[in-house]
Amino acid sequence: MELEVLGARVLAPYFGSSVYVVMGSVIGVFLLSLSVGYMLGGWLSQGPRSGLGLAISLVAAGLWLCAIPFLTRPVCDGILNLGLDEKWGSLLACLILFSIPTALLGTVSPMAVRWLTRQASESGFEAGIVLALSTVAGFAGCVVSAFYLVLLSVRRTLWTSGALTVALGGVLLLHVLVRGERHKATKGSQKDTADGPL
Repeated sequence: MELEVLGARVLAPYFGSSVYVVMGSVIGVFLLSLSVGYMLGGWLSQGPRSGLGLAISLVAAGLWLCAIPFLTRPVCDGILNLGLDEKWGSLLACLILFSIPTALLGTVSPMAVRWLTRQASESGFEAGIVLALSTVAGFAGCVVSAFYLVLLSVRRTLWTSGALTVALGGVLLLHVLVRGERHKATKGSQKDTADGPL
């Protein structure tokens, strides 16, 4: 939600701030990108390394957020040079700038549910927890962005959000790798015990 609010602010200097044009493009692209992310996350969660996929998605999304301030001017200027009207121009710019990080963030919920679930009977509860937390975080991001962050530097806000997302993905990646090494060590010790002398 924070990215959605900031997205309208990023595009406004180039395509205006009309609710019917820029906001329509932003909301539409974000909904479409999230649906792609949910499908992709559900597909990736079927594999044995859902935790690793979750960490990589967060790191990649965070890096893209940090890159948006550098991409905005060349992308928007290039689209304006094509002569598209503000409707299609804002929609294309939004697709280029925000569809990939939004889709990556959309993969988080299904992979997080899979990563947290230990038994099939727990999947509904884990899904409820993940969805509740993501919705509360979305509310907080929307309010804080709309009330405060849009009044500050959009560039710094994107960099801060991106850096925090990368850091979260990095911590998760470290946790997954450490847990994987422990699992290998445990399996190795069990094998040694089983193969030991009688």
